[in-house]
Amino acid sequence: MRESLEGIGAEVDEDWTPPSSEPAICSKSPRAEGDTTVMQRAMCPWESRVSFDETREPKMISEAVCLCRRSRGATGAFCLPIKREVPILRRISCDTETGHWRYERASLSITVGCHSVLPRTQRATSLSRHYRKHSDDAV
Repeated sequence: MRESLEGIGAEVDEDWTPPSSEPAICSKSPRAEGDTTVMQRAMCPWESRVSFDETREPKMISEAVCLCRRSRGATGAFCLPIKREVPILRRISCDTETGHWRYERASLSITVGCHSVLPRTQRATSLSRHYRKHSDDAV
């Protein structure tokens, strides 16, 4: 399920799963000592990867990859990617006479980080309300 965050231009993908098996850091609790890195303190650790596309400007874009499905140290919370739309130029065609490339404006959704979120809950309805609805149908 995708959820749009109004006014922010971001999208949340609740069906996201890590691309491969989870690394050992996912099963360890976060550490907060003074000599720890941001990754060691993060509830939802990530790593950066560079995406390369010859037909795009910029050709190289750094993107975060969430490493864990569940939040470290917090039971019940999930790790979800934080996505943002970034403007790019997409190469379309080349003018054979001048040798100049033609580009068009586009946007690309990239993951800029990972955050810990609680699963959605649905408010329970009273049983009497449920039964009343069904008894009205029978009449």
